[in-house]
This record gives sequence, C-alpha cells and structure tokens, in this order.
Amino acid sequence: MKEKKHKVPLTAQRRRMILERLREAGQVKTSELSELFGVSSMTIRNDLNALSAAGALVRTHGGAVTNMPLANEPSYKDKEARHSAEKARIGRAAARHIEDGMVVFIGNGTTTMQLIRALGPRRLRVFTNAINHAGALLEKDGVEVYVVGGYLRSVSLGMVGGLARRALEGIYFDLALIGVNGISLEHGFTLPSLEEAEIMAEVVHRAQSTIVLADHSKFGVVTHGRLAGLEDVDRIITDRTPPPPLKRALNEIEIELEIVGG
Repeated sequence: MKEKKHKVPLTAQRRRMILERLREAGQVKTSELSELFGVSSMTIRNDLNALSAAGALVRTHGGAVTNMPLANEPSYKDKEARHSAEKARIGRAAARHIEDGMVVFIGNGTTTMQLIRALGPRRLRVFTNAINHAGALLEKDGVEVYVVGGYLRSVSLGMVGGLARRALEGIYFDLALIGVNGISLEHGFTLPSLEEAEIMAEVVHRAQSTIVLADHSKFGVVTHGRLAGLEDVDRIITDRTPPPPLKRALNEIEIELEIVGG
C-alpha cells in the first residue's frame, strides 16, 4: 500500500486559512505557518506580503498581526461557536476548583458559562456580572446567586460601569474565575472593553485567588484594556501549551498552568 502524501493547500485556500488563524490568535509567525502548511518560509512570506498589500493584515518581523482595532469584539453568539469543545473541557476543569462553602466570583463570557454548566450541586455563594450566568446559576442546587448590577453590554452580556464598581465595594472572594480575550507576555491579560477590564481588575484585587479560563487562541493576543499582569493571577486553565517564551515566564513567576487537552 502506498503511503499517502501530505496534501499542501492551494495558494488561495492557504491564504484564507492564514487569515482565519490571524482572526483567532491576533498574530502569526512565518516559522509556525511554514510547519503547519508544509511549505517553505519563502512561500509563507510571499503569502503574508500579498495579504498585506491587499490590506488584510500588517506585516511584522517574522510574521504578521491583525489589522483589526484593539477594541474590536465579536458578539457573544459568535464567540460561543468558536472552540466550543475546548471551552467545555476548560469549564469542567475549572469547576473542580470550586469547593463547598466558598464565596466565588464568576465573570461573564462563553468559557465561564461552560464552567457553570459543569458545576454540580454544592453549597456556594456566587457573584456574577452576567445576566445569563445568573439565570444558569439559579438552576444549581445549593447556590446563592448575587448579581453585580450596572450597564449591560449587549455584545458580551456583562454589566459594567459605576454601579457595578460600587456593587463590589466591601466585598471579597475566596476565588475569582474569569475569561479574557488576550494573554500576552508583555501586556498581561486584556479585554476589548475598557469598562469590562476595569471591573475585572477590581474583582482580581478583591479575590484571594484568581483563575483565568482561556483557550489557546488567546495566547499572544493584546486587546484594548489591561485587567491584570501575569503575576496577578494564580492559575491559567487552557487546552494547549502556551508558546515557549510565555510558558517560561509563567514558570518563573510560579503561575500554575493547567492543560486540558482533547
């Protein structure tokens, strides 16, 4: 029997796949794309140059970055459809860190919703800034639900603003579990909304321990608002190992990295 040869995508198909990867990760590297598609680095550089000339991306040394604005944010529905299997695994892993009697904050987002769905019956006091999360939590036996009110952002279903900040005054949490849009070695954890970043920064400040739930597409991405530095959280639960420089940095500052692969 003949061994099947690796099928190399045609130019147009490969470039579409490059743009899709860029939309998910925010940046791409020539060396990684070359290995992924089984073509030479020169071929990938030609692809990136052509896409740059068409205005589809911005070339950088060794790769490219998205030309989407830092504040660009997909809708909750769009995010829900992306990496759904990975988010479910991350949510199940995160649920195992919640113990009876805890006071917990669960931030808005599609990955944290998977955490709530995985949560079994237990005695908890849970705060959240998401209406849809509050509704899902009400169905869980033994859970007292507190909603942090404020201005409701339709794109993310998270509540933000002055009312939300005041609702957090004088409250502290055993554990905060939050989602992010970007994890960067240089810029830490970021969100597209300054208002949401401000609320999540306050939550992290008020939590004894913080766990970030993020699939692999968030690595290397920087969005508009910084909510915390890498050193400000205690654990990251994800589905793939981060790029080597980021992994080394997390090890050096003793951040627990929990990988829940398929």
